[in-house]
Parts: sequence; structure tokens; C-alpha cells
Amino acid sequence: WMQLTERARDALAELQRAAAPMLALLAPQRCGACGIEGALLCSECGDELGLTSDGRVEVGAAPLGCTAGAWIGPYEGGLGEAVRTLKFHDLPALAEPLGLGLRSAIRAVQQELGGDATLVPIPTDPARLRDRGFDHAALIAAAAARALPCALVPLLERTRAVPALHTLGRAERRRAMDRVFAVRTGVTLPQHVILVDDIWTSGATFEAAAGTLRAAGCTTIGVVAVAREALVNGA
Repeated sequence: WMQLTERARDALAELQRAAAPMLALLAPQRCGACGIEGALLCSECGDELGLTSDGRVEVGAAPLGCTAGAWIGPYEGGLGEAVRTLKFHDLPALAEPLGLGLRSAIRAVQQELGGDATLVPIPTDPARLRDRGFDHAALIAAAAARALPCALVPLLERTRAVPALHTLGRAERRRAMDRVFAVRTGVTLPQHVILVDDIWTSGATFEAAAGTLRAAGCTTIGVVAVAREALVNGA
């Protein structure tokens, strides 16, 4: 029964992916941030959210085990809406402007690290990857790497599924992320890397990924995210 359920879910996800291009032709294109018709990301939102030109940048204390961290802006608002539209409304094309907007954040972290660094996307949970049909962080990182340009290597893989982190407190997030990443076999490890993700909340995901990379031999690690989420009561 469980096997049948998984097959049915995979079949439904495949059907949704196959139908997406046709639905896109039938439905008017809407801005992923404000919803207005006419463009994937309207010019007003692009300017307001810091996704035009080289993008805006905010910097702050890096997660444990990392040297530097930066992001474009707050999750609460249009950036968060664009990220949710990308992930939950089957619009992987939105990864392009989000990745372009990360350029200044990546350059700021590179400067702190002392030079060029390889971009490493935080891998998506395998179950979510099957459901969506794409890895949002990998797409965002690829867009940024093409625009800068700089190297990108998918060094990490997930070892197991984790619960939704937004439902957990800070300590619970760290426990949930314990040993959840592994370095892919057959890859060459760079010394300096920048982890890339869509949202930075408590930093538990970045800390877990950084710990795995340090144990494997990476010496200097920075992090960038499209948006930073405000923590409530230290959660």
C-alpha cells in the first residue's frame, strides 16, 4: 500500500510537471512578488526588492562555523512572496531574477573570505524534489554563478528527510539537522565555498552543511540567502 501510494504521488507530480507549460500558455503571466499581470517579475518589484542591477546586500553575523554571511533583504514582504511562488506555484523561472539579485551578496562574502569561492547550493529534500520536479536552491545558485561568473559545484546531498523547520524552535532545528548532509562521492573539494539557499532563518541548515564541509576538508565557508527571516522570541 505504501509503495502504491508513493507511485501514485510520483505519477501525479509528473502529470503536474507535464501540464505546467500548457497551463502557463493559458493563464496570464503574473509577477511572482505582487501578482500583477504582465511579467514574471514586474519592474517595480524588481527595483523595490533589490533584484535589479547587481542587487542589494545586507550583512550580519555568520552562522556557527562560517566566516561571513549576506542576503538581499527581509523574508517578510515581497522577497518572501517571490520565494514562495517559486517553490510552491511551480515557477522555477523565478530562480533567474532571484539568482541575479544575489550577485552583490556573493561579492560581499567573497571579499570577507579573501577571494573567489565556489558556490555550493543547499540540496532540497528528496521527497520535495520529487514533488516539485526541480531544486530551487540549485537553480538560484546556477543563475548567480552564470551572472558573476564564478564556479558552482553541487558538493552536498541529503542523507534523510527532515520535518518542516519553521515549526521547530532553534534547538529543535539543530537536532533535526544533525548529520543530515553528506559530501557527494567523486567530487573535488575546494578550499573556499559559499553556501547558497533561498531563506536564512535560524542558521541551523547552514551550520549543518558547513560542519559537513569542514569535516571533509573545506577551510573557509561563507553563506548567502535570498531572504533573511526574522526570528520570534529566539525560535
